[in-house]
Amino acid sequence: MTTTSSWLPLAEYSIKHHVSISTLRRRIKGEDIAYRFDEGKYFLLDETTTRPARTETHRPSPSRDQVQTSVQAGPAESEIKTLADMPSRESGESVLTAANRLLVDLKKAYTQILQEKEEQIMFLKEETVDLKTLIKILESENNRLRERM
Repeated sequence: MTTTSSWLPLAEYSIKHHVSISTLRRRIKGEDIAYRFDEGKYFLLDETTTRPARTETHRPSPSRDQVQTSVQAGPAESEIKTLADMPSRESGESVLTAANRLLVDLKKAYTQILQEKEEQIMFLKEETVDLKTLIKILESENNRLRERM
């Protein structure tokens, strides 16, 4: 078993190990990976081992079929859309159009959630005012009873 080490630019390392650049940057920031910074560029230490059953230290980035968008509240709570479920280019719809449609759906869902939260806030504000009024009434009644004693 022999090991060879070389320094790879961030993009090459990302492609070779199927890890996103943002993940690698997080690992650099957390000092979880060997790196060097040279002339404004990051280089990552790539240790290639010649043993056959090498375990990958990186989790691969999700493929296009694994990417999913879920809405967490409202009537669309149980609905999960994936890019695999979207019509393909063969049916005349581009990936960009499908992504834009998903974005519109997400905006609608978030708008609905925000409206529900605003209604909850208004209800709680009204309840707070009612409780403050009740406190004033009870305090004045308490003071009136103390004066009698």
